[in-house]
Amino acid sequence: MEKLKRYSISLVISFIIAVIFLLISSAIFTYTSINDRHLDSFVLGSVMISVLIGSMLLLRKIKEKGLLYGAIFGLIYFFIIYIINVLAFSGFFISNTLGIYFGICILSGIVGGIIGVNI
Repeated sequence: MEKLKRYSISLVISFIIAVIFLLISSAIFTYTSINDRHLDSFVLGSVMISVLIGSMLLLRKIKEKGLLYGAIFGLIYFFIIYIINVLAFSGFFISNTLGIYFGICILSGIVGGIIGVNI
């Protein structure tokens, strides 16, 4: 039960960090002349940083199995984002970009878990 509480808190913190980064990105795109083709890079970076920080915070408290719990954290984060996207838009979908986001979430969770265990 304690791990579930820690996962929940870390996920909320990760989503807050992602929202902050996405707001900064939207301000950058609104007030500068950066081309919109770079938007995916900003979103991917926001997801990567938020998962990394969230899994670091989680594993800093748990202090064991950084690879496993970090990967699980990234997987949960990905599925929450995917379910929100499915509910907000048009049903289930599979694309190349989805696979990239899946991989980034898992790898960022693993790296954050390794760093969090060793801090």
